[in-house]
Amino acid sequence: MQKTLRAATLALGTCALAGLSANANAAYVFSNDNPAADGSISGTYPAFTITGSNNGAGENTSFYTQAFTVSESVSFTWQYASLDSSGVATYDPAGWLVIHNGIVDETQLSIDADVTSSGTTTVSVAAGDTFGFYVYTSDSLYGPGLLAVNEDLVLPPPPPPPAIPEPENAAMVMAGLVALFAAVRRRSK
Repeated sequence: MQKTLRAATLALGTCALAGLSANANAAYVFSNDNPAADGSISGTYPAFTITGSNNGAGENTSFYTQAFTVSESVSFTWQYASLDSSGVATYDPAGWLVIHNGIVDETQLSIDADVTSSGTTTVSVAAGDTFGFYVYTSDSLYGPGLLAVNEDLVLPPPPPPPAIPEPENAAMVMAGLVALFAAVRRRSK
């Protein structure tokens, strides 16, 4: 949570420096809190997909945020999926956040890495708040989390099956296993 607060504060500073307008459709800004991360966005508000980092850069949060100068209600539909082959949703959660008077109120939308989840949400944002979406990763490994807002989530095709070992490699493995079995047998006698 401290990492999210720090990153959200950075995103708030970025939005304030950019001089964003009050219109919810006008000026969302995408950022990664780890400069080495490869989190990305496709599309623009109101229909976009955030893809979390997956390049081994370590912990990262990918944000798509905007500072609001007037109070508004933001309504959206969302879909979440994790491609993390570890099968643990906590490695790549996604959600939305509101920063009000420097305090981050975060709602995690993702439920289970093995299940694509979805819903419809309305969030009240006050003047001076920063509102946005995020995809977090604890390791940037084994596949990213994906959050689609107001559009269909399109999952990439699954990776190809592992290659069948070359015959010479299989022969080497077999020879090693035979040698290991022989050594174990000699010691047991």
